[in-house]
Amino acid sequence: EEAVFTIQGVLVVKDLPPIQEKPPQATTRYRYLRQGITITGLGSPTFEYAINAAVDISRMFDRQFPEGKMEPWTAPTTDEGQSCIELSNRYFTPKRDAPRMIHIPFPESVDPHGILERMTKGEYIHGEENVVEYYTCSREGSGEERFQAAKPHVFRIGDLVEAQVSFAVVPLKGGKCKMLCILRSIALLDGQFVQVGDGQ
Repeated sequence: EEAVFTIQGVLVVKDLPPIQEKPPQATTRYRYLRQGITITGLGSPTFEYAINAAVDISRMFDRQFPEGKMEPWTAPTTDEGQSCIELSNRYFTPKRDAPRMIHIPFPESVDPHGILERMTKGEYIHGEENVVEYYTCSREGSGEERFQAAKPHVFRIGDLVEAQVSFAVVPLKGGKCKMLCILRSIALLDGQFVQVGDGQ
């Protein structure tokens, strides 16, 4: 069971493709390899509303389990004390966990050297649940927003972005479980601040 929503904020941390060299993890750790971002609203009431909505979703999930089984979800904060949210998605799913999942090849913009694709030849698969989509957003003369597919290298720290997030509960060791914030897509809304800053 998943719940999905959209959240806008400023990009403060990013770990996005393309993958230029093979990660150092052992094969048994491939399942934990992920891409991710952290965004903040810099105190924006709209962002705080989204954070509160995520808390409400976690409480909704919590009631599906015996009391105390699910770990409480709280939003982290930046060094300046602003609320933020961490979103990520794994590159791989173990084949034994999804025997019917169809493999989706990595696009060249994510895996230009075929490193991730070769890592799927054993126990892992890159399926629909692992896909993250990337977009840029522009405004037409009418003011209507238009989203176009983009490559993941376009994003910079300080960009205003819009992320599609799904919330899912996963099991932990010891019989516990927790809610994850899963990155489904990221769109560049405004990179003007970064462009000005880079030119100074």
